[in-house]
Amino acid sequence: MKHLAKIDVPLYLRNKNQAKLGRRANRIWRDKRRKESHQETIGKHFGSRSRIIEMVAGNTVAKEILKGKVTFKAPVVFSLIENPEGTLHALIPLARQLLVRRFRRIAINLSEAKSYDLGANAILDVLVDELRVQARRTGRRLNWSGSYPSDPGLRRFVRAMGVIKKLEVKHEYPLPEEAAGLEVFDWRCKHYIRAVRPNESDLKSRVTQKFADHINGCLKRVSKMLTPPARHRLCQYIGEVIDNAEEHAGMLDWSIQGYLDTHLAVPLCEIVIFSFGQTIAQTFEALPAGHYTRDQVQNYIDLHQQGGLFTAGWRPDDLYTLIALQGHVSTKNNSTTDTRGNGSVDLIEFFQKVHAECAKEFPDSKARMALVSGSTHVQFDGTYKMEPNQNGVRIIAFNKANDLHQRPDSRFVHELKGVYFPGTILSIKFPLSTAKLSTSEGDGK
Repeated sequence: MKHLAKIDVPLYLRNKNQAKLGRRANRIWRDKRRKESHQETIGKHFGSRSRIIEMVAGNTVAKEILKGKVTFKAPVVFSLIENPEGTLHALIPLARQLLVRRFRRIAINLSEAKSYDLGANAILDVLVDELRVQARRTGRRLNWSGSYPSDPGLRRFVRAMGVIKKLEVKHEYPLPEEAAGLEVFDWRCKHYIRAVRPNESDLKSRVTQKFADHINGCLKRVSKMLTPPARHRLCQYIGEVIDNAEEHAGMLDWSIQGYLDTHLAVPLCEIVIFSFGQTIAQTFEALPAGHYTRDQVQNYIDLHQQGGLFTAGWRPDDLYTLIALQGHVSTKNNSTTDTRGNGSVDLIEFFQKVHAECAKEFPDSKARMALVSGSTHVQFDGTYKMEPNQNGVRIIAFNKANDLHQRPDSRFVHELKGVYFPGTILSIKFPLSTAKLSTSEGDGK
């Protein structure tokens, strides 16, 4: 029997085209169904409204908003390092407003901000991003407005890394000549996306490698670069911090961001790592009686309790957070032979080396680091250092004796009054020194 192509060429070509169109339509239909299924799964895990916004709001909804308009006004010092209480006192009411069912307009007023760091911006970014997803899922149209800080450097920051970027207001992005002087890194593992891809085991490795590339990009600006050993160690530090976020927080939602602006007279490098979920104190409090680490930490709690050290501004939650920063302390340890609990220690020592290098060139512009978990704030500025005790365990107690049995200096470890962050956030800010930067003696250039 002769092939149709030899009998009726037009009919053969028509049938061939129809079959091709049919296969294409089938592919389009399958892709559409796949996307719809993907969005349905995301929607199931995202919920009817953002869990993150609810957590920041403390599950409290604002009683009312004026004329259907949500308004946020940043404080003069919008910084988790310099003004954690004031910053959270501004952000928490914003989250509560965002839980109101009906509003159409949102105004972000940054005009009075004179100091603005990546940690404060990171929380604002997440609230904005979560609201956008929530609005898109409910088909609600939102009208955004706002005002920039007056400082040119802060304006550039907002355009490159702040709400402008999150809202994708492309005509407000930095001009090419401005962007050329910036190094930006922004990665978020969203809990509802991770629920769709639970087996993404190489995510941490990929993110830490990309972040190391970002740090190298910052150092290249001053003709420096991490050596392979220094790069490897940095990836280890960041990797363990992410591990802690995934294993302890109880919620797979974490972010890591970096920013450098070389247009400034003294370029400032900023790093933020944060996660939502259980606080550091909550992970220790959740340990069962008889657990090795619970007993290890309870010894300090009992001594502070018996010594009458717990008073206003110093609570067991604050001590739990402080103890978690010490060497060989981890809720994953089950005996003296376990070696978890050095990620925070290594990162603190990395900060101390960066601080020492920066202080040589910029004595008036010191490196600073801050940790906020729940209502506890811990600040590092080189005044107190992590040092080994008589047993070789690395300790930073934030007091002159470097003794965890004594109460720490309240300027550096204290309770945040009336505010709460539902997770843990670590912020680092340092001037980019042209001197040698390293993560260990002799292995960084």
